Amino acid sequence: MTKKKLNKKILDRVESRAYELVEEYHGCAQCSLHAIQEVCGFKDDLIGKAAVGLSGGVGGLGAACGALTGASLALGLKYGREVSMLSGPAEEAIEQELAAVEPVARLGKWFERKFGSINCRDIRRSFAGTDLTRVVPWQEEWMEELGVPKKCAQLVAQTTRRAVAMLENPTLGITEEV
Repeated sequence: MTKKKLNKKILDRVESRAYELVEEYHGCAQCSLHAIQEVCGFKDDLIGKAAVGLSGGVGGLGAACGALTGASLALGLKYGREVSMLSGPAEEAIEQELAAVEPVARLGKWFERKFGSINCRDIRRSFAGTDLTRVVPWQEEWMEELGVPKKCAQLVAQTTRRAVAMLENPTLGITEEV
């Protein structure tokens, strides 16, 4: 089997798994991170638990999209700076921080270009024509009627696919398809 075929299978699997998880359990940040960890084999329950609070745009406030923050955490697990570097030479720690931020920034710019914003509130507004939240029962009904949960699940799936591709190629171009 060629490397390309293996990668496509992995990308397809993570995309599918992310969609399944968020569709069933909600929690875009945790589900995107968990799908990546599960498919790529680097599970960390503690960071997975912490990610749940990022869903809905950081605690449901509509800020940075949970799919993006969850996927960014996965990139950080691979490219991030070790905490031990915070007690060593500052120059080296800063250099590693900048190296770790770059793939996350690249993912963020791809995401912004693809979905029009990195903010959950703006994205939901583009999906529904208005900002709705599932914590208000009648708004949740409207979200369902307008297909927002399915659109969010697709967004989560596409973002996790992109993040997994970036685990292999952190300099993936903004227009490159995966």
